[in-house]
Amino acid sequence: MNSEQLIKGNPEIFRLAPGDIDHLFRRSGVKGNILSPFHYNAEKAATSSPSALFKPLAESPRLKQIARGLLQPDLKIEYNRGGAGAADDQYYVLLSNDDEAVLAQFVNSEEDLLLLLFNDWESFLAWWTDVYAYTGSAEYQIIFPKTMEIEVLVCALHCVDIYRRSYMESMLDYSSSLSLALTTQDFVQLLKRSLASKDKRWLVPTLFEITPGLKNSNIALKPEHLELAQELEFVTINDATLTLSKKSRMMGTEFITSWMGSIGLQATALINGEVRSLSTAFMAPTAFANHLISFSMGAGGNMRFRHQASDREGLIKALSVWLQALHKAVGATGGSQDAAPGPAPAADPPIKTANPKFCGQCGAEIRAGKKFCTSCGTAV
Repeated sequence: MNSEQLIKGNPEIFRLAPGDIDHLFRRSGVKGNILSPFHYNAEKAATSSPSALFKPLAESPRLKQIARGLLQPDLKIEYNRGGAGAADDQYYVLLSNDDEAVLAQFVNSEEDLLLLLFNDWESFLAWWTDVYAYTGSAEYQIIFPKTMEIEVLVCALHCVDIYRRSYMESMLDYSSSLSLALTTQDFVQLLKRSLASKDKRWLVPTLFEITPGLKNSNIALKPEHLELAQELEFVTINDATLTLSKKSRMMGTEFITSWMGSIGLQATALINGEVRSLSTAFMAPTAFANHLISFSMGAGGNMRFRHQASDREGLIKALSVWLQALHKAVGATGGSQDAAPGPAPAADPPIKTANPKFCGQCGAEIRAGKKFCTSCGTAV
């Protein structure tokens, strides 16, 4: 992250030594909560002095606002970055119901805390997508037309990885042709090896390694999942042979040439005194599209996903709608609602609240007596 990237979003920036957190608790009077990444150590606060880095924040009129967001947030979004050639990184975005400010908390190479305070979600997204997303194309074709079981996604991404693998093997062999056919047994065995490797140079391990909560999920690959992959044009199945087809080649080439890493996201909030997961998502940006995948639990307890590929502007709209839904889930008020689909805050069962009620999949209001969302069709 360079200075130019920081300036574009126009955040107010503060830097703290790790031990300054205890002095921030004392100076601000904020008690903190279990959602915060930080906790108060009274003994250290009483026997140590703040670093020189603490002075600008201590003298800032933003002190209480930053302390409230950092130490006592109402909503926390965890970001894990990795995959391809990207360095592993973890940071948080913290929000308070008391104002519209967005606080992003990083750890720099010197192990100091870097705090970026944005006036609102829009200015944060303008900065964040400039750093982590691609311009992309608004004309990218639909890959997955509806919400599906996660095993279909795993099959599809595994096909993309196999294409990339075949491409690299052909280069090593000085061959102009790619081997795109393999047995069903080899497909499954390669998938097992891929998941066990945890190698984030490949899409499937990256998905599970950096997306919070996915690593321990149960994946039960069945014949119907491969049949769906065939309907989606990722493979052609002939007896026990799989041949990579149109979308595997298209996305394989896309990720070979321009995949620069991915980001796993998880939004959590304090609800009735407990930390609850509201939404989990994964983003894999390429030069062609920002692939945003959101996860939810189906009626039978199986994990499902929804995919959308968008340009930078479409991604901003989707994430704006996502925050609207998150705010509704924790009882806060958001800004004007956009109709664009976004990641679904539905990792947990729907939260019972007073009317009006909102869809856990897309955030749209649910009319009284309706069993399905009239916006996206999700069962209530």
